[in-house]
Amino acid sequence: MKKIIALITVVAMCVGILAACGSGGAAPAGSGSAAPSGDKLKVGIILYDDSGQWAKDIIASVKVLADALGVEIDTAIGGTDPSVTKEDVQNFAAAGYNGILNLHPGTIMPELVDICEDYGMYIATSNDPISTRENTGYDEIKDNPYFAGEVWEDETVTASAIVEDMIAKGAKKFALHGFPEGLSAQMDLRLQAARAVIESHKADGVELVAEGLNFDKAGAARDIVGQHPEVEAIFSSVETISTVYQPLNDAGLADKVLLNCYEPGEGSLEAFQDGTINYTITGTCADSMIAFILLYNAMTGNRLSQADGSAPSIQMSYLLSTTPEEYQAALELCSDQHPPYTFEELEQFIGPDVKFEDVKAFAETFSLDELKAKAGK
Repeated sequence: MKKIIALITVVAMCVGILAACGSGGAAPAGSGSAAPSGDKLKVGIILYDDSGQWAKDIIASVKVLADALGVEIDTAIGGTDPSVTKEDVQNFAAAGYNGILNLHPGTIMPELVDICEDYGMYIATSNDPISTRENTGYDEIKDNPYFAGEVWEDETVTASAIVEDMIAKGAKKFALHGFPEGLSAQMDLRLQAARAVIESHKADGVELVAEGLNFDKAGAARDIVGQHPEVEAIFSSVETISTVYQPLNDAGLADKVLLNCYEPGEGSLEAFQDGTINYTITGTCADSMIAFILLYNAMTGNRLSQADGSAPSIQMSYLLSTTPEEYQAALELCSDQHPPYTFEELEQFIGPDVKFEDVKAFAETFSLDELKAKAGK
């Protein structure tokens, strides 16, 4: 059935592409349906969305490697519905792509790996761990030859460090902010870690006074600020420049409430400098580059594996900035304008003689200090 659906999809794609060429146009980019060209290897990148700085950083960084290796890349959006991610993978498979870099993994990974196996297409994941969580089907796929591995950050460590620092700075009345739980295990881990730290300091008078977990993130932020003017710290599992920043400013609380921001975008440096943002969490473009290396090795017949034969699993660190100066350095050294690695740095990890342990050891050195040292700062 999958192959019948795929055949229909291919026919539809071909019709669309012919129509576009006939009118002097081209197949739309970023749809996951652009037909690959020539004999190049082709990789589809599945993102949560492609509108923010997070996506720009990742695409630009992966493109450093893809361009050097002659790999054609295209993007697709997974969104909040897992079935859309599955459809993206089916479309890429039908269009003859060789690999998938999935930044939107979750409990459907076994289904995605099945599709990849059916079509001889490889898949690697980045950003969100599946090996460390329950009910993701990791045990079903870890030995599958078409699963090229995962690269991820420890959400619990980073979130815990932020909340502990908020408490150390005197915050006692907390609010949580972000998407509803159950949508993203990655974001859930952040919220769970924050709750655990708050609860562990209950005897010190620290308490959770509000939770604004809603698809309308800006509305949730307005409710927190409007209904709980006593709040001293807001821990968010998402980007907050476009959602929490304005309500805090409107209420005159911009420099009075501690606030963090994951994958900050436009205006974030200014928000850090004026005191509205106190913590930024960036750097996922680095693990996407390492994941692309795992994927490329698998696509070229050199799939890496751990000692037990299972797919690679590599944990990297976020760039957690607690001052505007740290954040400015992070922006200058790890962004779409300045990807964290050059092709020359990662070329050593491509080929039949590469060992998983060497890639893992290299990836684990990622930090702001390392980036500064490379840049001579």
